[in-house]
Amino acid sequence: MNTSASMEQLQHQQQNQQQSQQESQQQRQDKHQLKTGLSHELLSFFFLLIPFAIPNGIVIAKAAALPLYGGKIILSVLPVSFLFFQLWKKSWVLRLLTALLAILAGAEAYVAYAFGGVSGSSLYSILTTSDSSESFHYLLEHIQAVMLWLLLCAISTVLAIYFARRSAYQPGGFLILCLLCIAGYGWYIGAMSASTYLKEKNANRYPTISEDGKEKLFGVGNLPPLLSTVKDTYPYGLPVRLWMFWREEKIMRGMEQKLSQFRFGATVAAPVTAAASTGTQETYVLVLGETARFDRWTINGYERDTSPNLLKARQNGELVSMRDMITPRTFTMGSIPIYLSGRDIMQEGARQKSLISAFREAGFKTYFLSTQVKKSFLNNVTTLFAAEADVQQYFESDETLGLVYDDALLGPLKNILQEKSAKKLIVLHTMGSHAVYSARYPRAFEKYPVSSAGKADAQQIDDMQATSNAYDNSIRYTDHVLGEIMQALALLPGNAAMIYGSDHGESLPTKACKFIGHGVLNEENLRVPYFVWTNQAYREQHAAKWQNLLKNQEKASMTSANFATLLDMASISFANFPTEHSLVRQYQARSARMVMNLQNTELDFNTARKKDGACGMLQVKD
Repeated sequence: MNTSASMEQLQHQQQNQQQSQQESQQQRQDKHQLKTGLSHELLSFFFLLIPFAIPNGIVIAKAAALPLYGGKIILSVLPVSFLFFQLWKKSWVLRLLTALLAILAGAEAYVAYAFGGVSGSSLYSILTTSDSSESFHYLLEHIQAVMLWLLLCAISTVLAIYFARRSAYQPGGFLILCLLCIAGYGWYIGAMSASTYLKEKNANRYPTISEDGKEKLFGVGNLPPLLSTVKDTYPYGLPVRLWMFWREEKIMRGMEQKLSQFRFGATVAAPVTAAASTGTQETYVLVLGETARFDRWTINGYERDTSPNLLKARQNGELVSMRDMITPRTFTMGSIPIYLSGRDIMQEGARQKSLISAFREAGFKTYFLSTQVKKSFLNNVTTLFAAEADVQQYFESDETLGLVYDDALLGPLKNILQEKSAKKLIVLHTMGSHAVYSARYPRAFEKYPVSSAGKADAQQIDDMQATSNAYDNSIRYTDHVLGEIMQALALLPGNAAMIYGSDHGESLPTKACKFIGHGVLNEENLRVPYFVWTNQAYREQHAAKWQNLLKNQEKASMTSANFATLLDMASISFANFPTEHSLVRQYQARSARMVMNLQNTELDFNTARKKDGACGMLQVKD
């Protein structure tokens, strides 16, 4: 009995040991499978993210607010992406959609690399207005890059699927909940930190503009904070940006429909002399400048040689420079429509067409040439007015985001000048001195160095001086373009005139104020250059107008005067013509000049005073 009991006990112990060994082996296998499965899971997720990480990584690397943009990716985008990845493993529809988005990420990466930001209205407008042959030709020009990107997408997708099939990992409910919490927290922090970042980083940048105004200037528009958090990510921000583009297009179509039936009833006044017959050729060129400050031109008293052609023209008695011209708005979207219509579209709404239509009604053939993109949030109203012209050419969009200098307008302009039409209005919308300043001119026009590289005997150039030098080079290049235009017009028979005006100025960094840019209410942004050039035939035929212009050059004026001035120079009039705003008549200096921020809060420039220690920002005088 004892022997039998001992045998049974020994067998039981052996069975327990075997069972324990089996359990330990199973645990080791489970751990190994979990570890292997998790490794395969992460590898699959990693390879799937590669095409999307590249454009987002470029944006992060080029972002001025690196912690803000990086935080968006890590705290909100990655957790959400991992949850979508779990659905991707089970759905072939999502796999196909992801593959398509991965291919499109190549275009997004190119935009991010070339321009330091995400795609937006400019690119979408180009894509919707370009024909298929143009797009195909562009792809052929970049076929190597396209093929390499497709190869990258194919390899990453295949590897992602390969490792996903070998992964048995299934995230639990607790992990999913944690990821959702992290994503939600990151989304909230991204929205809130945007406001904090703008407030702290730009404490003296937008003191006259509300938080909503700051967001508009940063391209967020009036998006809810949670949407603005993901707006500049890919692919999650793509639907948001497409929705913004659709909304802008809808606004444009509404304005276009509202103005479709508008007529000025414009006519040309009868010639006052026999020499001024109806067959006399007349050519007027309006050059819309960009981001040019009044005080950075030699002709306006600047010590550097930035405008030799304009200075020579004034010395020859051919050109007048308005000494006290103010723009009511310090951003393109608001200022250019004022030049073209004499009205503040942002405050009043679209009430009338531009001077282009008035010239057309008076029998002129009209042209609009531009090196700016055809459509963007900042150029929507300008594009609407440009569509009034008989001929429109956009050289930036023709190059499909390629680098184009303003002299690209000169060849087409000279061709237009040779056309048979007796009366012409030509509007040239330039890139001028818009940031990045060093991209606005060819290297041959770099009179002032922007880098010490390659100059052994040169003093070290800091960022502040390099920025100032690049800006001055861009002004000097604009002077070159204007010189070419004046020279071409001088060769024409009949009357010829050119007007140049900048949409707004620019704040450049100084030791006291590091702010660089525009959109603010200070003198550097509000005071703009405005030049009027005419040939000898015009000055002889319209001597009284020329003398009035000379008398008015020191008077306080605003860019809204351009509308009446240019029409009056061409002797075009209509019912209720605003003669009081014409600079070629007896002009009364403006006793009050109201300038406005983004919320249409008005401030009289003539009586405003500068805030202490706030980059020269203006405020109502006490």
